[in-house]
Amino acid sequence: MDTTPCLRARGCIAAIIVALLWNAAASFAGEMTDTNDFADVGAAVEQYSNNKLKPEQVLLVLDIDNTLLAMDTSLGSDQWFEWQKYLIDHEPSSKYLVAATFNGLLDAQGLLYDISHMHPPQPNLPGLMRRAQDLGIRTLVLTSRGPEFRGATEREFKRNGYEFGRSAMSVHDVPGGTFLPYDVEHPEKAGLTPAEMTKFHLSEPKPVSYENGILMTGGQNKGAMLLMLLHDAKDDVQAVVYDDDNIRHVANVYTAVRDRGKEISAFHYTREDANVKAFDYGSKKDVDRRWKQLSETLEEVLQ
Repeated sequence: MDTTPCLRARGCIAAIIVALLWNAAASFAGEMTDTNDFADVGAAVEQYSNNKLKPEQVLLVLDIDNTLLAMDTSLGSDQWFEWQKYLIDHEPSSKYLVAATFNGLLDAQGLLYDISHMHPPQPNLPGLMRRAQDLGIRTLVLTSRGPEFRGATEREFKRNGYEFGRSAMSVHDVPGGTFLPYDVEHPEKAGLTPAEMTKFHLSEPKPVSYENGILMTGGQNKGAMLLMLLHDAKDDVQAVVYDDDNIRHVANVYTAVRDRGKEISAFHYTREDANVKAFDYGSKKDVDRRWKQLSETLEEVLQ
């Protein structure tokens, strides 16, 4: 079955949701901007750190997929994952499904992370990142990836010239390895209010991990996850610069930070939009062929 009409319908619904989120965020004082150039993000960091704030009071928060890194091929890309998730939820009998369940999809994604490579959406992005770090600001990679993908993630960061450990936001009382980000019965221990628990639609938490400046959240609300980590920050963060290709995450983080009375410049990074749209509305035969070829090869090797 051709899923393009369904993807178009999904796109229309998403556009309405995005507009509502955008308007809600815009009702607060601050700044939320589209950009296809990371230099704009770097300029916002420099403006905060060169003017009224000390560099250590400025936190640069960054997404990974289609922001810091993008897959070299469509198979295993963020848009591929979202398409597969859509099929599980809405077309469970599709011939294009790689797994019948979401956990199965995570296993498939993990395999592709392990054997694939990624690249920066902009060739100069690692250099721009180092320039921002050299200002003395703090950084946080805030990703929807789960802790199980840390090994492949850190490998690709290193291969592409990123090093976040040197500028990572220091925290206290955050355990090593995986941990639960909050307690539903006592959210205040994680720096979250009952009102925020309701606003973020938080229920039972999933494990997260924070190491080497990378917070892996397992798909949980990024606004809530950022507030949780800020609660244990050693530095007095007064301003956040946020960069993410997903407008829903941009709006969630923007409103979470503004509601806490902190300054924020949030960027919706659009560099990969053309590739995402080409995948969403294009044929899926190539990624289907590649996945089946990979599966058959692995089955043959492992027998």
